[in-house]
Parts: sequence; C-alpha cells; structure tokens
Amino acid sequence: MQETVLTGIPRQHENVLQVLQSYYQLTKPRIILLLLITTAGGMWIAAKGEVDPVLLLVTLISGACAAGSANTINCFYDRDIDYIMERTRHRPLPSGRIQPRDALIFAIALATLSFTLLAVFANLLSACLAMSGIVFYVLIYTHWLQRHGNLK
Repeated sequence: MQETVLTGIPRQHENVLQVLQSYYQLTKPRIILLLLITTAGGMWIAAKGEVDPVLLLVTLISGACAAGSANTINCFYDRDIDYIMERTRHRPLPSGRIQPRDALIFAIALATLSFTLLAVFANLLSACLAMSGIVFYVLIYTHWLQRHGNLK
C-alpha cells in the first residue's frame, strides 16, 4: 500500500531498519563525526590527558544529539529546495520516507535529550550552550546564510 505525501511522491511502507536509516540520515552523521573528533580532542587537551570517561561519553552523546537536532531542523527547513534538486531529492523528507511533522518531533527529542544529559551529568552552562548552538545553526546558517546570504 502507498500513501502520497505533500511532495506528490508515493510513500512506500518501509521496514523498521529502513525507517531508522532514514532518521539517521536526517542527522547528517558525517558532519557529526567531525564535531565528535574535535570535541574529544579538545577535552583530552584541556584535561591534560586525564579525561573523566563518563563526562567524555556524556559530552559526545549530547553533542551528537544537539548536532543531529540542528541538522534535522535544517533538513526540515530545506525540504522544498531539496525536492527540486536532483542531488537532494532522494533525502528522507523530500522523498517522503519521513513526514515533516515526524522530523520536527525527532529534532525536539534529540535537543531535549542533549539538554537533559548535559544538565544532569555536566552542568547547566554546557546544556544552555548546546541549545544556543542549535538556535544559532538554525537561524544564522539555515535560515539566513543559506536562503539570503552568499551560500545559495
């Protein structure tokens, strides 16, 4: 059975693994990997090699969640132009594999998890900085620079 999404592309019902892969793709994992490498390196240097492994793990998970949230919101915001471009039209949102509402719920869940982990296991400042990073990425990069700046 098929459903048609707003893009007009028929949506196939997928198995659980395909759905999970689609959500994973929304987070743009290659970008997140760069963040995690620099975060771990920065923590290692700042701690002079004596990094608390729990704090490192929580920071990496929280950073991945915050970046994944920002990237998912970016995908949500760009779904209209992604649908037009051949290179990007097969991404999870423009292809209809994930519904826009579900992507937003996923982004909010990732941001909430990031904030909660950092607030509980690190500190409130780190949690607020992670949320500030999401807001900055969405407003400055996604909305302003991509749509109105020189990054079109």
